[in-house]
Amino acid sequence: MDTKPATGNPAGGELVIRARGLVNRFGATTVHEGVDLDLPRGSIMALVGGSGSGKSVLLRTLTLLREPQGGSLELFGEDALLADPARRTRLRTRIGVLFQGGALFTGLSVLENVVLALHEHSPLEPRLLPEVAMLKIGLAGLPADAAHKFPAELSGGMVKRAALARALALDPELLVLDEPTSGLDPVGAAAFDQLIAQLRELLGLTVLQVTHDLDSIWHGSDLVAFLARKRVLAVGSAAELAEREEPELIDYLRSGRSSVFWRSARGAAPGAVCSRADP
Repeated sequence: MDTKPATGNPAGGELVIRARGLVNRFGATTVHEGVDLDLPRGSIMALVGGSGSGKSVLLRTLTLLREPQGGSLELFGEDALLADPARRTRLRTRIGVLFQGGALFTGLSVLENVVLALHEHSPLEPRLLPEVAMLKIGLAGLPADAAHKFPAELSGGMVKRAALARALALDPELLVLDEPTSGLDPVGAAAFDQLIAQLRELLGLTVLQVTHDLDSIWHGSDLVAFLARKRVLAVGSAAELAEREEPELIDYLRSGRSSVFWRSARGAAPGAVCSRADP
């Protein structure tokens, strides 16, 4: 079995995230022991793994929302863990986060949610913030009249897009998504995946997403980082990881519902798989 660190940057390109030996513990429970991960600029990476593998915990660590118990972390080429509080705040403003479930403020309209993010960190004059917020709402694929609605008045798909607009408020370089298509029907999930791909091209984003959505894993990501055994077990395309012989990868990418994607990737059953985006 390959014992090299599974980092995901074989070409040696510019990295947005470079993690080495990260350790996450809660009391006596160790969730991660020596996580190594590289996220190349401009890529879309899916962070996947079985239940309890600590995907959301790692996401919080990588976005400076949680302090690890060991290891090193570079963001945009800077040592994030040794940065002073002011520098950490500046690093965080370069990261847009879409939390699981959206995490919008229910007492604020969509426009007010996005303006709040701008008000906290943008150097723009306050009178300009609503105009900028409307641009972000449009980028997220929402109609203009959605800006004045409250989260309870939105469909599940519109809540995701409103949360995306807020994540885009400060023109981030790194977009982090926690289960972005959970709860969406296949058509809505496919449309969200397509939107993320378009925004990557339009804005030059790098994207890191935690997802269980097999279509997002197989068709919506350049790289897949698989968490198991308290570390990143492997990084590569979904098709590459599915050919490996680790039991966890076989179970996740070659059995059950994932098996049809694997067979299609190998060309063994032409026409056997219909992507959710296909008619």
